Amino acid sequence: MPDAVAFALDYPTTAPIDLLPRIDDHVGYVGRLLDTGHMTLSGRRRLVVVSGWLSLLAATVHIDLNQHHQATAWLRAADHLAKHADHPEIRAWCYETEAWRTLTQGHHHRARELSRVAQHHAPTGSSAAIQATAQEGRASARLGDADTTYRALEREHDLCGPLRQPADPEHHYRYDPTQGQRLHRNDSRVAG
Repeated sequence: MPDAVAFALDYPTTAPIDLLPRIDDHVGYVGRLLDTGHMTLSGRRRLVVVSGWLSLLAATVHIDLNQHHQATAWLRAADHLAKHADHPEIRAWCYETEAWRTLTQGHHHRARELSRVAQHHAPTGSSAAIQATAQEGRASARLGDADTTYRALEREHDLCGPLRQPADPEHHYRYDPTQGQRLHRNDSRVAG
């Protein structure tokens, strides 16, 4: 079965233009496996989940390449697959990814709204919940809303309390508390 984790680990160190064709190939492979129809229900769900992760990562890579129409299509596909597989973490990451994109485009109100939707979908204590909370803090800081920024940063800090350094900190969908501390200091400076 294709391994979406390998791509999430490669993401920080591989040029988007090099990673995208590999992701596309694996999405196609998963699609062909799903088309065979010869599998158990749990096997089919696993493939839908893998396809959701791959679609989410494809969206992220398209954002990196400033290919926003393609990114939007992949985010919609990932969200649809996440709904189909009943996988709230992928759904949360879809909203968090869109929050990140809108934040980098300067749409801070929309980014804060999307980060809150991501938090709603995210499993409690998950990396998606932590990152979405951090995005809320970043968006609020850029809006000059110090109170909301500090509340979000406090929630992020509380969520990170029980976390240890991940075994694979380069994994794009695993929250790294050491990186979070650096970003936390920056958001505090921005908020004033």
